[in-house]
Amino acid sequence: MTDNLPEYLSDFDLSREEGTQSILTLINLIPDPAVIYHREKDEIITANNPLFLLTNLGESDFVSKPIKNLLPNLSDTDPISGHNKQALLRHKKQPLIPVNVRIFSLTHRNEIILFVLKPASREPGKSSTAADQTELIHQLNTLIQNRSGQNFTVLLQQILSQAASLLDAEIACIYKASGSKPQLIQYATNLKMDSNDLPNLLTSEELANSQMPFLWKMENPPVTYLQRTAASADYKFLVTVPLGQDTAKFGLFVAGGKIPDQNPNTLALAQLITSYLSGFLEDQIAVNNLTNLTNKVKQVVKIQNEIISNLEEGVLILSPDLTIAEINPAAETILGYSNAEVLRQHVDSILIGSESLGSVFSSAQQGLPSMTSSELTLHRRNGKSFPAQVMVIPVINNDRLLSVIALIQDMSEEEQSLAARKQLEQRAILGEVTAIFAHEVRNPINAIMLSLQVMEDNLEEDHANRKWIENIRDECNKLLYLMDSVLSFAKPLEYKMSSVNLDEMLSKIIDRWQPRLLRLNIESYYESEVVNPLVEGDQRALDQVFTNLISNSVNAMSDQGGSLGIKISESELEEDRKFYEITLTDSGHGIPDEIKAHLFKPFVTGSARGTGLGLAITQRIINAHKGRLEVDSFTGGTIFKIYLAKFKGSTN
Repeated sequence: MTDNLPEYLSDFDLSREEGTQSILTLINLIPDPAVIYHREKDEIITANNPLFLLTNLGESDFVSKPIKNLLPNLSDTDPISGHNKQALLRHKKQPLIPVNVRIFSLTHRNEIILFVLKPASREPGKSSTAADQTELIHQLNTLIQNRSGQNFTVLLQQILSQAASLLDAEIACIYKASGSKPQLIQYATNLKMDSNDLPNLLTSEELANSQMPFLWKMENPPVTYLQRTAASADYKFLVTVPLGQDTAKFGLFVAGGKIPDQNPNTLALAQLITSYLSGFLEDQIAVNNLTNLTNKVKQVVKIQNEIISNLEEGVLILSPDLTIAEINPAAETILGYSNAEVLRQHVDSILIGSESLGSVFSSAQQGLPSMTSSELTLHRRNGKSFPAQVMVIPVINNDRLLSVIALIQDMSEEEQSLAARKQLEQRAILGEVTAIFAHEVRNPINAIMLSLQVMEDNLEEDHANRKWIENIRDECNKLLYLMDSVLSFAKPLEYKMSSVNLDEMLSKIIDRWQPRLLRLNIESYYESEVVNPLVEGDQRALDQVFTNLISNSVNAMSDQGGSLGIKISESELEEDRKFYEITLTDSGHGIPDEIKAHLFKPFVTGSARGTGLGLAITQRIINAHKGRLEVDSFTGGTIFKIYLAKFKGSTN
């Protein structure tokens, strides 16, 4: 008969109101109390007349409210697992009514369901008591299982909901002591904080008055502030149990209901629940403390690692048996090994020196720090040796050796620094002597120039000696230019460092040289692969650097013309990432090998017109800017590479 049912159903054209009325008509035909419930919203939609008659409740008492308002101890609303189980039905004036709950789904997603409630026949005997005990044990087991695997806040709310169900209560909540003020704050509840009838704050006096578990019922006069608040909200019972140990109470567990308490074990159950909650909260406090301690340790370790990573000295962290556990980046640079390569290697196979280091490490194993002599020489991975000093420090805790730390200082850098200081001192002396010398030489040259002018004025314009006077004047000018160059090289360097835009500066220099380049038939090419390439430098000094280099290239191509190229780019080498690379190429005759080896020394030049000081001054400026100047020359061209440090504020 049901095969053609869908055809007949298509004849039903019902509005929303007609459909709702039809459902109400159908459930009113059910002789037992019945309820339609929305599971996802936890909201009672409607009920049939037998339910209103049995409970003496009105629609406002439970319709559009959670199912707990009608079935306070119902724990499972699933049509399969919760079907045909026992529950307690609320009555307006009488004790809770035991019912058998049958659950039927009204939609394919099980979000709207039908409860059919069969009042249980409470016959005196052991079977009824056994069923109650079984249900109680089941609920207690569910409560205990809610201990892990979820978010703490969600888990605590679930535990309180289960506690409310066990106690047939409307609300179950926790008040915790505040660390900053002498008061108790409602910390968690099974209901929304803003929708329950109990106060959010209690004075510390309330905890002092609740040192013992207590069950208040409506037939007793309210004494405490909590009891008075519960009575005014029409609660029929309120149970309070302190949280914590006897000597360290930290809060209250409170549960109350608007249906008279009929369970003789309510106070005992509340104490059991409170013991469980106390352990749960104390465990969480311990976990939080452990997490905070772990985070602090991680922070300290991170700071320590940052310090070690940024030390200029090499650091080797060794286990007590002197195998390497870790080395810092400075040690990798000094020794030429990566951290992965030396891991678990014995220190003797990595620190190889001119003298044995066994004694200093043996002393460290015995708890004594020591340092090598200043004459120690260590070998890098590539075989090259360098002067070093090694300090070995034991790390001991409770007379137990935990680790050994070796600090390596590369003394070659100190020697270079000492040599640089001596060079600066010599240069200062040279500058002072040169300034005096230049002053003394300029006076005779100026006197010669004046004498030449007088002689020239006394000669006829076509006099044969005029050409000799002109030659002498040219030589005097060369001497003056040479003295200016010597002074420029010898005087102390004082730079005003700031951010310099290489792109803008080089563009202006090339524009300045363009007329001469055109006259000498030299083509120029310029390219910047970097947007806004800012470097740390002195604008005038860097202008002189590129002017000197371009001048050398132009002189090398002045006879036959050629091409001049300038390019700004990022360095391809990882160690040069902090520099911009400026490449200057020309198609000149190249630099002879005998000059190339001494190219940056004063007075070395391959040009008949040069003084030999231009490249020496250029290199001095680059060195003062903490950069680098490289040259590669061959027959048919020369390539200069200039490395200048990026400006610290640059985002490139």
